[in-house]
Amino acid sequence: MIPAFETIHAKGSFGDRLVPVHILGPKEKKNTAPLVILLHGVHGCADPEPGNKYGELARMLSQEGACCAIVETSRIRRDRVTFCEDREAWAHSAFRGKTFAQDHADAVAGAETAAGEIGSENVWIFGFSLGGIHAILASGVDKGFSFKPSGIALGGTGSFIRPEAATSLLLPILDTTPPKARLLESARNLRAGRLLSFYGSLDSTFSEESCKEIVAAASLPADRKNFIVIEGADHSFRTIKGLPTIKTLEIMVQVLSPLLI
Repeated sequence: MIPAFETIHAKGSFGDRLVPVHILGPKEKKNTAPLVILLHGVHGCADPEPGNKYGELARMLSQEGACCAIVETSRIRRDRVTFCEDREAWAHSAFRGKTFAQDHADAVAGAETAAGEIGSENVWIFGFSLGGIHAILASGVDKGFSFKPSGIALGGTGSFIRPEAATSLLLPILDTTPPKARLLESARNLRAGRLLSFYGSLDSTFSEESCKEIVAAASLPADRKNFIVIEGADHSFRTIKGLPTIKTLEIMVQVLSPLLI
């Protein structure tokens, strides 16, 4: 039987003004289970449907005893499947006019709603790509989380994009991304107990150097931050050497689970 998620909504900043928060875990608001809040990448879709990366990761973490919350940002439309593999058309249709600041506000609102609903004092933020940037900013100098995360996990989050991927910066949200200096300043002022950064060796968006730079800048002792390379994984961690797999997620769960308690 597939575990049942409960969906609540935070107030969104754009489009339909909704930030769905899909929660998997104990119904009691006060509990001792760690809470892992998942933040998706730019223009991403995150829901509990079988096959969705975030839904699968949440179910894996739930099996390890964690409570999970999947946050999906506000947008004009949510019919991603209509656009098949045309990611650029999807980005313009669903997010035209949305700024980075609005997307950041959505990520914070969703995380705050999840933390308030569950009431756990042990909260981890797991952000992929842009979601990781939101996590660092909201835990650093920017107005962000009202709580100090027990830990932050990053999936393919770097400080600067590869030159060959620079055209993506013309897309909505990314066209108003703050400068690298702001991200590194937040890392230097990070309020979190631990920092993990997962990197796919075949990441075509961020270089290993750019991802390591955030970890190096983070104001945490060396034994409280880790950089983990997943050989053959792509930027989205959906493939290894080009083949679809959930092995990447299993590796993440294997690394993260012992640190949650």
